[in-house]
Amino acid sequence: MRVHLYLFIFMIHFSTGCIVSDVGQTIKITGYTGGSVVLPCSCADPQSTVTTFTWEFQRENHWIQVFQDEKYNGRRVLFNEHSPTNLSLLISDLRMNDQGYYKCLTKPNSIITYVDLNVKGCDLVEHGKVFEVTGYSGESVVLPCFCTELLAKPELMQWNYEIENNYKVIYPNEQSENYKNRVKLLNPNTPGDLSLHISALRTEDRGEYHCLVSPQQAVSFRLTVLQPEAGEENDSMTLRRRKRFGPLSGTAPTKRALRPPGEARQGLRKGRLVAESRLQRT
Repeated sequence: MRVHLYLFIFMIHFSTGCIVSDVGQTIKITGYTGGSVVLPCSCADPQSTVTTFTWEFQRENHWIQVFQDEKYNGRRVLFNEHSPTNLSLLISDLRMNDQGYYKCLTKPNSIITYVDLNVKGCDLVEHGKVFEVTGYSGESVVLPCFCTELLAKPELMQWNYEIENNYKVIYPNEQSENYKNRVKLLNPNTPGDLSLHISALRTEDRGEYHCLVSPQQAVSFRLTVLQPEAGEENDSMTLRRRKRFGPLSGTAPTKRALRPPGEARQGLRKGRLVAESRLQRT
């Protein structure tokens, strides 16, 4: 009799299969464009077995299977393939249209966990504004441009140069030999810092520059390039003059300086040193 009772309990245990943690609940997750996110789903009992499961995404009141949707090709994988009861989904290179409701569904019992994914994108600080910047021939200048979320990488981003109503892309794909090997992002390891560093300035670099993440989101800069004063070509003399004239002023004399959000300000300060010291004396 006791043997039959144990067998009955054993059969009940395995007939239930995988019952996911947080069953029937909605878990809120936040991610950033260009980054990765893990949508959690696992069996509450690590000894349970999973016969079939699926991840689905809600699109226009319909549920679409993530592993069959071309939108996720090359971007989705199980977070831990070596754990049969860990069904968590890893989505990389996040996009704004990844935002929405997901559900982890195990079969045959249709046990569901819901995930509400919020994806934060790049909105430019000071978008729509124009700033005046002065640089000196032979030196470098930084045009500061930031997303309000420094962890968000824009889905599309480019720097344009405008002169006499002609536009050319100078980053990331240089359309002008004039800027070859002279332009780069100041902090490439910070996704939301789009500040452009231009080295070995030339007189012909003067004009308008635009930092764009969409047709509606742009920050513009009018760059003036001056010849250095006599005797100031030497870097050591420039450093001595910095000490002599004291604290540095902002980079945009006609408007308040464009500042990055949060802690990125300190990291930018050093990169703008040369341009700022020149502006102190203008």
